[in-house]
Amino acid sequence: MKLKNIHADVWIGGVLIVLSMIFFAMAGQFSNPDAATWPKAILIGILILSAMVVVHGLKLTQLKTGQSRIFSEGLAGPMLALLAIVLYAVLMNFTGYFVSTAIFLPLGMFFLGQRNWKAIFGVTVGLELFVYILFVVQLQLRMP
Repeated sequence: MKLKNIHADVWIGGVLIVLSMIFFAMAGQFSNPDAATWPKAILIGILILSAMVVVHGLKLTQLKTGQSRIFSEGLAGPMLALLAIVLYAVLMNFTGYFVSTAIFLPLGMFFLGQRNWKAIFGVTVGLELFVYILFVVQLQLRMP
């Protein structure tokens, strides 16, 4: 069977299974084992649901539906969004929350169709101020 004939659900479910296992292993390294209980429970749920997605995708692959391509139109958008979120998280490690959010939020709004620069600027500044006042000033937390 050619890779392009495998339904997208198989690929998405497989990626989610791998990520769930990686995060489950990371949760096992918490210094307090009680703190890992909830993340592990959620990850087990994600693992079970991802396996169900893979099984469903395999059934659809056997039926040879019209959406059997890996990167069909329906998968391109979510994959780009996942890539943007990963880039945002990586950028946050280098620049911090406020700078990376000031870059990511306007770009995300623009690519999602918002063309009003006043709205983009207002939402970006409003969110940054809200987060700063709530978390840094009021709760006295350090943002990454």
